[in-house]
Amino acid sequence: MALDVMLLANQVRDMTKLVVDGATERRRRRVMVQQTIDKHVGHEDHWNDAVVLSERAAWLMAQASESFDTKRDLPVVPSDYALVATDGSQLDVERHGMAVCYLINIGQVFLQYGTTPSAVLQSQPALGYRDDELYISDGMRRIAIEGQLLNAKRDAQEGIVLAELSAKFLTNNLPSIALQDGTLMRWNLANAEDVVQTTLLDPYLAALDQLKAQGIPVASYISRPRSPEMMGMVRMMLCPDVNVATKKGANCDRCSDVAAGRQPSCTPCNDLADADIYGERLREGQRGPIYLSMARANRELYREHAIHFFYLRVGNEIARVEIPQWVATDPQLCDRVHALIYDQAMRGQGYPVALARAHEQAVVKASDRRIFLDMVTQMLQKSELPALNSRKRDSKEFQTL
Repeated sequence: MALDVMLLANQVRDMTKLVVDGATERRRRRVMVQQTIDKHVGHEDHWNDAVVLSERAAWLMAQASESFDTKRDLPVVPSDYALVATDGSQLDVERHGMAVCYLINIGQVFLQYGTTPSAVLQSQPALGYRDDELYISDGMRRIAIEGQLLNAKRDAQEGIVLAELSAKFLTNNLPSIALQDGTLMRWNLANAEDVVQTTLLDPYLAALDQLKAQGIPVASYISRPRSPEMMGMVRMMLCPDVNVATKKGANCDRCSDVAAGRQPSCTPCNDLADADIYGERLREGQRGPIYLSMARANRELYREHAIHFFYLRVGNEIARVEIPQWVATDPQLCDRVHALIYDQAMRGQGYPVALARAHEQAVVKASDRRIFLDMVTQMLQKSELPALNSRKRDSKEFQTL
């Protein structure tokens, strides 16, 4: 047996005890954070300025676009509407197989509700095997597209295909949205070299340009989010070193609490996520205030598509919904995203049904992988090419002692 279940069971038991013992203390800290936020309602601009001053803080942060106590009820859901959605998966570069290649599969969904219901569910596999598909070149170097870079390429492709679906299917006057799973931010490209960003990020931003030109709001849905960006602002509210009047922000490397031998004043925020706070502030179908992510890559690279977000109560879950700036600043588009995403989640028993169907179309199962690799082998052998696996690959196929 590869996994010693008996040894693992003891560790799980210890972990469970730790979680249970910490629940009361965690609730106490949540209450404290709630009270801190309520105390500063009406002073959002002040704390937005503090965020700008706190470039040297060690936390992710956000700026509030609405009052901290914002609670928007669910807008009216139209009886007739349409949406497109994408999700993706990939098989990474097969370096132990018979040909160097990768596979990206994008699940695509179009759903229309109301008087003329319609649906299209399909997938679009793309095999990367040519030199310009396997590498990014700046003229001198070749950077292999594999691992995290392949993840980034797949993420970008999901957005590109989403814009193509929107142009193809969302052509009538029905209320419509374009929906992705996960974040709109391409984090894998945040610190990438310029040539990588030009190759992978620029086409994604161009796809967002197309959606904006078409007037179709794009959004993404994150189930059970653990983002702490709003909590970063709460940390500043607790930080004794922040003084907006004297243009002094938080600098964690020079924390006065630590210098004096004290526990940092922001410690109650440790391990708390934004969703932990909004779980007690929002009723069913309500959304909280809109925030702007202050991640450096978001501010420097995404232009009018700078990622904003809000939290939404969907049954027992607090979901994070991300939208670009041009949606966040348009109340009608924001209400449309709010209403249609919630309706999709209700139709999908707590998770947007369009995204669930897109995932089903995208996923590459173990049996699919086997079929793909066998297809490559057979075609190479028919071409009378030396189709040889690596010894490592063969050892996984045929296990002996």
